[in-house]
Amino acid sequence: HLALQFLSRISSAFLMPAPNRLSDLENCAIGAICGTADTTLLQSTNYWKNAQQQRLPFTMNPAVLYRGYSANVLNNGFCLMTQFYLNGIAKRMLTGGAREATPAEQIGSGFAAGLGSGVVCGPLELIMIQQQRKGGTILSVGGDLARGGPSIVSRGMLALGLREGIYCAGFMGILPAVRKHIRETYAHTPFGQSEDAARLTATFIAGPICAFASHPPDTVKTCMQGDIEQVRFKGYGQSAGVLVAESGIAALWRGMPWRLFRQCCAVFLFDKISAEVAPRLFPHAFR
Repeated sequence: HLALQFLSRISSAFLMPAPNRLSDLENCAIGAICGTADTTLLQSTNYWKNAQQQRLPFTMNPAVLYRGYSANVLNNGFCLMTQFYLNGIAKRMLTGGAREATPAEQIGSGFAAGLGSGVVCGPLELIMIQQQRKGGTILSVGGDLARGGPSIVSRGMLALGLREGIYCAGFMGILPAVRKHIRETYAHTPFGQSEDAARLTATFIAGPICAFASHPPDTVKTCMQGDIEQVRFKGYGQSAGVLVAESGIAALWRGMPWRLFRQCCAVFLFDKISAEVAPRLFPHAFR
C-alpha cells in the first residue's frame, strides 16, 4: 500500500504545528488512526489499482473489493505507525527537538521513514495481494507464505520501501511546505482563505508529483507479490523488463489513476487528522 498510503502532516512525524513534541507512542496512535481510516474508506480503489497492474478483471463486487481488508488495515496501520515513529526520531536527530524542521529536513526524514517502513509493510501487503488474487483468510494465507521461507515473505520488499520512501518524502516535505506557502501568500484568495482550502490546493499540487514518482516501484512490487510462483515475474530488474517489453514504458504506470485518486483523498484525510485530531487527543503537545 498504501496505507496508503498524497501524502501526513506537521506532527512530530508529519505536518503538525509543533512537529517535535508528540511522544513516540502518540505518533504511533495518530498513524494507526490515519491508516485505519484510509483503508476503510478507500479499499476499493486499492483493489482496482492492483487489478489493473496485474491485468485482472474489473469488478464492483464488494466481497471481492474488500478481500484482504483486514491485512490492509494492519498494513496501513502498522506502516503509518512505523513511518510516524521513524520520522519523529529522524526529525529529533536533525533538529535536536528545539525547532521546526526545514523542508529539506522534512523530505530527508520522510524518505528514511518510508524506506524503513518497508520491512513492516512488505509481508502484510503480500498477504493482502495474495488474498485479492486467491481468497482465503489472513491466517491461512499468512501461514502458507511463512512456510515458503524468507525469500517469499520478503518478496517485493525493496520496491515497496522505495515506493514508501518517495511517497513519504513528498507528503512529509512537499505538501506541508506548499500548504504553508499558500496559506501565508494567498490567504486573500479562495485557494488559501482557510486551512482546508490551502490543504486541498496543496494536495492537488503535491499529490500528482508524489504519485508519478513512486508508482513504477509500486507496479513492480505488485506484480512480484502477485506472482509468488515466479511464473512471469522473478527479480526486480527482470520484472520491470517484462512489463516494458509487454506494453512499453507506460506499463510501469498501470493503475496510477486509481492510486492518484486514492492518495489525493488520503493525504487530505491524513493532514486533517494530523492538524486537527491530534491536538484534540494530545493537547499538551500543542500548548
